[in-house]
Amino acid sequence: MYKTILVGVDGSDTASRAAEVAAGLASATGAALHIVTAVDEKAAAATDLPPGMHPLSPGERAEAIARQVAEGLSYQGTVEASPAPGKPADALVHVAKEIGADLIVVGNRRVQGISRLLGSVATDVAHHAPCDVYIVKTV
Repeated sequence: MYKTILVGVDGSDTASRAAEVAAGLASATGAALHIVTAVDEKAAAATDLPPGMHPLSPGERAEAIARQVAEGLSYQGTVEASPAPGKPADALVHVAKEIGADLIVVGNRRVQGISRLLGSVATDVAHHAPCDVYIVKTV
């Protein structure tokens, strides 16, 4: 069935729910799980930190989010967590192609109302993915 499952996370509750579903699917199929957070390298680093602490770069923040989600899952198989450059949908599609993912799992946040007509991460991924896409009903 599936050998490599990719899930995109952004620190939101809906993305965490998608990661839980992805971990369940990976566990059921024996697939490796890849957790990715898209990162905009042009974003400014946080400046409201206590004295003596250095600000995290956008890439470091994205990596921290992906790792935190990975550590919060009860999945015991192979898990990789990493940042990926670009907008969320573009980053997921690129990583899926790069790793040969069999399935991309995304939440359905922002797939309601007018945004459904204008596009969303889930819609964009579904239209451009090189593999199956599972959209988790999270809202």
